[in-house]
Amino acid sequence: MFAKRPRSKTQSETALDLQGFTGDGIQFNKKRKTTGSNANLEEDNADIDSDEEALYFEQSQLMAANNTVPRGNEPADYGTIELIRLENFMCHPCLEMKFGPFMNFVVGQNGSGKSAVLTALTLCLGAKAAVTNRGGNVKSFIKEGEHMAVVEVHLRNRGDGFRKDVYGETIIIQRTFNRDGVTSYKIKAKSGKVVSTAKKELSDIIDYMSLQVDNPMTVLSQDLARQFLSNSTDEDKYKFFMKGVQLDDLYALYQALKSQQAQIDGVLESKAEDIRELKEDKEAAEKKFKLVQQTDDLRNNVNKLLLTHAWAQVSESKLCLETANKKLSDSQRTKEELNMELENANITVKTWDQKVSQALEAVENSSDSINPLKDEKKELEGRLLSNRKSFEQIQLEERSIYDQLKTAKRNLEKAQHDVDTEKQRLADADNGKLTSLVEEKGRLLEERGRLELEINDLNENITVEQNTNRENKAKLDELRDKVQKKEASVSGAKDALKQLTSSHSGNLNLYGQNIPKLLEAIGSTSWRAEKPIGPIGLFVKLKDKRWSSIVERQLGRVLTGFITSSLEDKDRLMGLTREYKCANTVYYTSRASFQLKEPSSEYLTVLRALEIDNEEVKKTLVMINQVEQTILVEDHMEGRRIMEKSPENVRFCYSINKNKRGNGFNIKMGQGSGGVDPIIGWTQAPRMATSVEEQIKFAEASIAVKDSELVEARSKYTELKDAISAYQDSFIERRNHKQRNKTEIQRIDDQIEDITQKLEQDNSNTELVRLEAAVETQKHAYGISIGQHNDNLAEKQRLSRIQTGLDVEMKDLSAKIDEFETHADSLQNIHTRAIQRKEVSVLKSAEILRKIEIQDAEISELSNSAEKAEEHLGGQIVEAQKVGAEVRLGADDTTKKIETRLNQLEAEIRKKDARIGASTESIAKDYRKKTEKYKAAREEVTDLEKVHQALQQTFEERMERWGYFRKYISVQSRYQFRFLMSEREFDGKLAFDHKKGILQLRVQPSQQATDTQRNTKTLSGGEKSFSQICLLLALWEAMGSPFRCLDEFDVFMDAVNRGVSMGLIIKAARNSVGKQFILITPQDVSTKGIDETADVRIVRMPDPQRNQTRIQARR
Repeated sequence: MFAKRPRSKTQSETALDLQGFTGDGIQFNKKRKTTGSNANLEEDNADIDSDEEALYFEQSQLMAANNTVPRGNEPADYGTIELIRLENFMCHPCLEMKFGPFMNFVVGQNGSGKSAVLTALTLCLGAKAAVTNRGGNVKSFIKEGEHMAVVEVHLRNRGDGFRKDVYGETIIIQRTFNRDGVTSYKIKAKSGKVVSTAKKELSDIIDYMSLQVDNPMTVLSQDLARQFLSNSTDEDKYKFFMKGVQLDDLYALYQALKSQQAQIDGVLESKAEDIRELKEDKEAAEKKFKLVQQTDDLRNNVNKLLLTHAWAQVSESKLCLETANKKLSDSQRTKEELNMELENANITVKTWDQKVSQALEAVENSSDSINPLKDEKKELEGRLLSNRKSFEQIQLEERSIYDQLKTAKRNLEKAQHDVDTEKQRLADADNGKLTSLVEEKGRLLEERGRLELEINDLNENITVEQNTNRENKAKLDELRDKVQKKEASVSGAKDALKQLTSSHSGNLNLYGQNIPKLLEAIGSTSWRAEKPIGPIGLFVKLKDKRWSSIVERQLGRVLTGFITSSLEDKDRLMGLTREYKCANTVYYTSRASFQLKEPSSEYLTVLRALEIDNEEVKKTLVMINQVEQTILVEDHMEGRRIMEKSPENVRFCYSINKNKRGNGFNIKMGQGSGGVDPIIGWTQAPRMATSVEEQIKFAEASIAVKDSELVEARSKYTELKDAISAYQDSFIERRNHKQRNKTEIQRIDDQIEDITQKLEQDNSNTELVRLEAAVETQKHAYGISIGQHNDNLAEKQRLSRIQTGLDVEMKDLSAKIDEFETHADSLQNIHTRAIQRKEVSVLKSAEILRKIEIQDAEISELSNSAEKAEEHLGGQIVEAQKVGAEVRLGADDTTKKIETRLNQLEAEIRKKDARIGASTESIAKDYRKKTEKYKAAREEVTDLEKVHQALQQTFEERMERWGYFRKYISVQSRYQFRFLMSEREFDGKLAFDHKKGILQLRVQPSQQATDTQRNTKTLSGGEKSFSQICLLLALWEAMGSPFRCLDEFDVFMDAVNRGVSMGLIIKAARNSVGKQFILITPQDVSTKGIDETADVRIVRMPDPQRNQTRIQARR
């Protein structure tokens, strides 16, 4: 809501300023009256009217002096009309008219729609249709044949205009209505943007700019102009005057104030009768109350007892409050103890949770270690099965070959026997002639057999060597891969050594991937408690390096972990580890102190073997790894003997495996899950805090070990490679030897063939030749059997050697797997027990939480009880203080005993009251009630009288001020009228009769010699119209609206008066600074000597035409 701005001052107000009569600073010559009636007001008005002539004389001289000084006219900053646009309104399908900021004449013939412009202006600025006297509703203004009409007015909005930052220098008001009776407003900025559609916004604009649309003097329509200028009575003129200068509206507001005062008078009259009745009731109750004051002694005793009873109740309530507070304090103390138990239980849960994670990690690591061994065992079992099947097949073939060999040997022996028998027979027959040939042939056959056996041996040796060579080649491939891996390992170790040598800070990547980035993020993050500690290994240093690989393995992932001192920081750090893809574990340690339970100082514990720089790190290693109860004993058997004794505060014992460098044993003899588990030593770079030099030494030692293993592998590789090369030389020699034997056998076969031919020439030895041929056949078959037997035997021996090697390897692998499985079972048992202990801790924590919830409910109930007891005590103290000051209570002053005495006294009082007819309490209560009611009524009447007096004073002051306003405006109008009439050398006067409510015009035309002024009824039509125009201009000067509109003001004037009137209006407009005039006339003003100037604009309407669809206003 925007406050209404002060409008521009009129000439009358300027005069008031000069005299010192403005606003609240009006100086009154009369003394104000605080009481009176309308008759007094009329007397005051008469006094004011009697002073009007003197004031008129003073103002005439002052204004005459002002009128002699030329004044420049400036357009108003806001409120004047720049443009009116009509669509389908009355006779106009489309009309647009632009106006200047000063004088505007709208000229057109009758029927051209001039009056519609003012009608549209009135409707667009929010007036009702009835105000225009042109129609009963807005539907009647829509052009015939059309459904909707639009009227639009552009208002100037400069300087301190209305919301200039929103609307700009022009406010566009558009009203649309249709034949369905629907009407709407659009209030736009200069740019055309719709700012509002609410009529309230239009009302704010009209109030801000003082447009006075409902004032009939602002927009004087054709009918009102005709009535005012031609047919108005003196009473009508006075009403126009009062309405135009808004004194009528101000008077109506003051009368409403008077009406409220009258209503208060009626209320006061009715209240006066009520007060009389209340006073009588109060006096009667007072008399009755005095009659019962004879029982004051008894009542005083009752009052004393009531006071004692009240403070006895306070005393008992204090005892109840103390009891409630004690119970509440005990319950809160119990809750604090439970909270401490819960905190300890949560620490235990977190400890076992970490132990579960550690045990699970150990189980997973054990599974990772044993799975490759199982895969290797599975592969070895396949090889064993395949070799066993091959061996069984060789055994089956061996039996078959042995049977064939025995058969071949028997056949050979029989054939040889037949040959010997035949030779003996032939020797006996030819006296030894062929014996020499036969013996030679036999010698050659033996030699041939020897050579074939030698060839068979060579074949067997070649076969064995070929098998060995194949095995050697397979081993050579394995050794080649092993050598390459060793070389890569040595190269990697040397690269790591090179990196350590060139770096001045330790290798943080030992603790996991992206650790440097994680540490940088930790440093730049704000933490709820302290900054996290880690990696833990940076704060731990081992004193004796012999235990490095074992302690590193057993501490495991703890060395790469971080420590936080709040759960919120733990969650935040875990988020960072996930962000940087780090697998480091985050541990939480509370600030609670802990006590070490260490064994005797004769034992070296892991804790004693470590140098720990941080107390939280020490606490974490104790809780998770029990380093204070784990002893280090170098000799394994000595460690077993110590653990069998179950020493106090010793849970584990680590010893060194002297057969496997870097490995060890975990001895738990004497414990509930006693046993020995192997420890696979840590083979990577140490993670416990070491200097760069120590890391370099470790890397160099690792490289030395790897170099030694590489040299050994290369040596075996060279030996196998040399063996394969020697095999090639041996194979060539045996192959050449075999070839020589085959050549010798061929030569022997040729000699045997020659001897055989000689023997065959002698028919006597035909049988011998056949038998010898059979012997050769059997020898050949026997030789084949011998070769097969030897081959089978060699293959059997080879498979047996392989079987023996695989059995040994399987035995070692099985033992190793059994060792790991035993260790894994132990770890799994530890994991299971940790889970069970964690579950027990969780259940205990849940039980404590349940107790805390119960305790919270009890505390809440006790707290409520204590609050109620305290509130009850406070209320009783207040009530007791109302009764009287605190009294000292005796030992027997209990509420029950006091109530008994009170009952006795009250019974005695009731007996006496029965004689009076009513109880003292009821009489006193009735007396107090009626007294208070009477006082309240008196106070109410007093307040109303004050309001009535204030209203009366306000009404009188405002009516007095209203009278002075009317007087000064009347004086201004009288002078202005006389001044305007003098422009035509007329003598004119306005005669105000405020009592009768009439305004008379008295005019003396210049051509008449008499000094007697005449009434307007005796004037000619032109003189009368001219006089009325002067009156209108005089009244306009007292108005505050930025524009004035008049329709057909000159309709009854002759040519002379019309010209003079127009000139007079133009002159008056130029003297009215910042005011806009819009005058409608059917006459052509140019014929009256009026042309367009800087402050005069003539808008000509086109002549009406038939079938015309658009009317353009032209200048």
